[in-house]
Amino acid sequence: PLRDLFAATFFLFFGLQTNAGALAAALPLALLLGLITALTKVATGWFAAGRLGVGTLGRLRAGAALTPRGEFSIVIAGLGAGAGMAAGLTPLTAAYVLVMAVGGSILVRVVEPLWRGRRARGAATR
Repeated sequence: PLRDLFAATFFLFFGLQTNAGALAAALPLALLLGLITALTKVATGWFAAGRLGVGTLGRLRAGAALTPRGEFSIVIAGLGAGAGMAAGLTPLTAAYVLVMAVGGSILVRVVEPLWRGRRARGAATR
């Protein structure tokens, strides 16, 4: 319970430090970073699940499940901003985590229906 309390306190403090007006300026770069990391996370999940002999859909699910994870970025940004490294790092990190949380969660929900729809269309054309 204390771990969860401290985690919630950390995220609340990080959110209060973030200038909401600066999120819009950081959004294009956050979207680009989100796309790149989503592709690498899906590839990592694909490779790791493939090594275990998992089928195509399971490999896609494994990769999609990795995409909404970005909390470690907040920790790194918090350390960097605390050290005075870059003032724009905090809004970029907040925008990135929001993009990954929303986009990754959507990807997790749609990967299986998209795959099944693609397979059904492929079977219908044969």
